[in-house]
Amino acid sequence: MTQDVGASVETDLAALAIGLLTGAVTGFGQETATVVVRLVRERLAATPQGQAALAGVEAAPGDADARREAERVLRSELGADPGFRQTLAARLNVSTAQTQMANVVMVNGTKMRGNQISLGPITVNKPNTSAGLLGLAATLVVVVALLVYGVVQLVGDSQGSSGGKGGRARALSAVEAERMLPGLSDLSGVWETEQPARLRENGTKCHNVLAEYESQERDGSGFSDLEVRYDTYACPDVAIAAQGLAEITQNATNPGGRRERPFSSRTLGDQSATSTYEVKDEEMADPTQIGSHLMWRARVGTVLIEMHYGPVRDGVGSEKQAEEMMRLMCDRARQAQERG
Repeated sequence: MTQDVGASVETDLAALAIGLLTGAVTGFGQETATVVVRLVRERLAATPQGQAALAGVEAAPGDADARREAERVLRSELGADPGFRQTLAARLNVSTAQTQMANVVMVNGTKMRGNQISLGPITVNKPNTSAGLLGLAATLVVVVALLVYGVVQLVGDSQGSSGGKGGRARALSAVEAERMLPGLSDLSGVWETEQPARLRENGTKCHNVLAEYESQERDGSGFSDLEVRYDTYACPDVAIAAQGLAEITQNATNPGGRRERPFSSRTLGDQSATSTYEVKDEEMADPTQIGSHLMWRARVGTVLIEMHYGPVRDGVGSEKQAEEMMRLMCDRARQAQERG
C-alpha cells in the first residue's frame, strides 16, 4: 500500500514539473518555476533517453504524447534518486502551492457542480472525451493519494527531520560547523591528521568545512595509504542541503577523477547514496592510491556530508569501517543541530 502511494506521489511530481516546463501549470512563483525547470532540464539532459524526451516536449509542448514521455522519463529519475525527488518536492512546495494545470486541476470550491468534480480544496474539470475521462481517472488517483499521504510524508518533514530520531534541523554557524568535524580521539583506530578541520570559501550559502585523516595502521606489506576525507556543508535550510545532495550525487566528483559505480549500503542520515570507483595500476597513476575507493554522500537535516574513504585493501580498511566512520559524522551533524 505504501509503495502504491509513493508511486502516485512521484507521478504527481513528474506531472507538475513537466507542466511547469511546458507552461501547462501556473500558480507558482517565478523563482520556483525557474529553479524547477532548470533542475528538470539538467536531469533529463544527463541521459540520451532524457535528451530525446526533452527535445520532444520542447519542440511540441502541447503534444500529449511528448508530455507523457517526458513525465515517464522524469518519473524514472525520481524513483531512482530519492534525493532528487525530495529536492523537487521541496522546491514545488506541494503542500501550499495553488496549481492550475490547463483545464485539468485547479483550486476551487468543495462541491460537485456542472462539469466540475471537487475533492476538498481540489477541483477537477470533467472532460468531454473518453480519452479525457481516462486522464481524469489517473489524475484523481494522484489527488487522492496526495490528500491521504500528507505533506509531512511527501517532503520528509523538511523543516524538522534529522535522521528520523526525533531531532530537529537548524542552520549551524560557521563555528559550529567547524567544531562538528571529529578529532583524532573520536576516530576508531590509529589515525593522524593530514588536514585539520578548516572553513573554505566556496561561493555558496553553506559553510564548507574540510578535514582529512590518514591511517597509521600497517598492513602485511608494512604500510597503509588509507585516507578519509570529510567534506561538509552546513546550509541555511533543509531545501538547500537536499538540493546540494542531489547535485553532488549526480556530478559524482571524486579525488581520483574516476567514473563511479553505485554501491549497495545502508541509508544513513535523512538521505544517503554510496558509490565506488577504482584506481588501477596504470601509467602515471599514483601507486599509493591504487585500489577501490568509496564515496559516501548524505544529508542530515541542514548538513550535507561527502566522505571519501580509500583505498580499501587487504589488511587495513574495510567497507564496515567506512560505514562506521560515515555514521560517526552523521551522528555528530545531528547532535550539533540538536544542541541549539
